[in-house]
Amino acid sequence: MLVLAVPAPECAATEQVATGVAAVAGTLCPAATIRVGYAGDGAASLPAMLSSIVSDRATEPAGEPDACPYAAVVVPLTIAPDPGSDARIAEAAGQAGPAVTVTGPLGPHPLLAGALHDRLAEAGLVQARRLSGLSLVSAAIGLLIGAADGEPALRAAETVAVLLAGRLGVPVAAVSLSSRDSLDGGVARLRQAGVSHLALAPYVLGSEISPQELAAAAAAAGAECARPLGAHPALGQLATMRYGAALLGQPAPGPATAAPPPAAPPPAAPPPASAPGAPGQAAYLTTPPTTDSSSLPWRTSTSR
Repeated sequence: MLVLAVPAPECAATEQVATGVAAVAGTLCPAATIRVGYAGDGAASLPAMLSSIVSDRATEPAGEPDACPYAAVVVPLTIAPDPGSDARIAEAAGQAGPAVTVTGPLGPHPLLAGALHDRLAEAGLVQARRLSGLSLVSAAIGLLIGAADGEPALRAAETVAVLLAGRLGVPVAAVSLSSRDSLDGGVARLRQAGVSHLALAPYVLGSEISPQELAAAAAAAGAECARPLGAHPALGQLATMRYGAALLGQPAPGPATAAPPPAAPPPAAPPPASAPGAPGQAAYLTTPPTTDSSSLPWRTSTSR
């Protein structure tokens, strides 16, 4: 079961976003049951929902060996790390027991840069097509990528800002929507880059900042403003990706069992006597012969 964890209380606005994201995730992953848990108390709260899910799972007959190992995979409906909400979600999952696992937030991610592009294009602030080839782009417009309060949110917005600049080829600056100093600094950097027109792309879902506060931030920056990401389809895609990765990459909860003995190496392909490593070790784990690194078409010193 996929549980979307909304880090805000249930209301019309948060329900609209969660319902939209759940609809996209359900289309992409029709075999999954999708629920939504909110911050706060009540039957729709995340702790109450997880407790109910785990209790129901305990009364069900044992499933097939390849069935989902978790009663619930909790996917935070957030686009940046947030220490406060992350801790509350982790606490709710911990209280529910080892049959519940929690994924990371949905962003930053290249899909969210594309979602911001869509929101800007909807408002007529940028072209809908992305930069390609050797296209010449006017630097008359500059983009402020507005993050919710907190340093982690600003860092996430900076990452998406770089991705968005690559898509559009225009100057960008990540700013904190709750800080006038941050807004002024971002505007100054864009003006120094020769920008004459400013647009604000809110890197928020909507519940992180009120419409009035968002309008005030745009006015303070002298920028036209796109709407928040809301229930953009990219969020449903990312929720499905997080859910699938949790199922594939996490071991099933429960008592530890003894590891099976290692399989014997295939008799037809024994390792050479001079090969390093234990007998039966996979070929890709062995050390390649010493070679001048300048002659290699790849590098092994850094992996990104």
